Amino acid sequence: MFGRWLVAGAVLSSVSMAVQAGTQTFEVKANANSLATTARDAVPLNTGITLNLGDALAISATGLWDGGGCGIFDANGTTCYGNDPITGINYFSLIGKIGADALADNTWFKVGTSYSGVAASAGTLYLAFLDTDSFNNSGFVTASVTAVPEAASWALMLAGLAGVTAVRQVRRRQRA
Repeated sequence: MFGRWLVAGAVLSSVSMAVQAGTQTFEVKANANSLATTARDAVPLNTGITLNLGDALAISATGLWDGGGCGIFDANGTTCYGNDPITGINYFSLIGKIGADALADNTWFKVGTSYSGVAASAGTLYLAFLDTDSFNNSGFVTASVTAVPEAASWALMLAGLAGVTAVRQVRRRQRA
């Protein structure tokens, strides 16, 4: 009997944790969380959010930061220096990446002040300020991240819950 409740409780807690995940907020600092493509003197922010392929993702960002040239900008960055040759995204932008390692490859995407899409790969969500170095950067943006599991994940969780319920009903009938 304890095993049945343990399994049912595990399925229920998985469902409720996914529903309650909601929006998480992070401060992405221009200095500490710069991608620093040339100097490598800073590290992107590891949000700790793990995404599966196809999960819906929405990010909004507010605040201002400065890369030490061209002025102060919001998370959309500026084209005053053109685009970063590695990522193809304009400098001083808020960028994101989903993967096992923030620096393993160049699959960064522009977040800017608003991003909405689906995870193109599975892994951890990283956020960063796009610049070649971090020593003269200042300011930060506050990024609000909302991740929603893909429909197949929800279906799998609900199927597991339905299975546990069916087993409980069969066992009740057997006892009666």
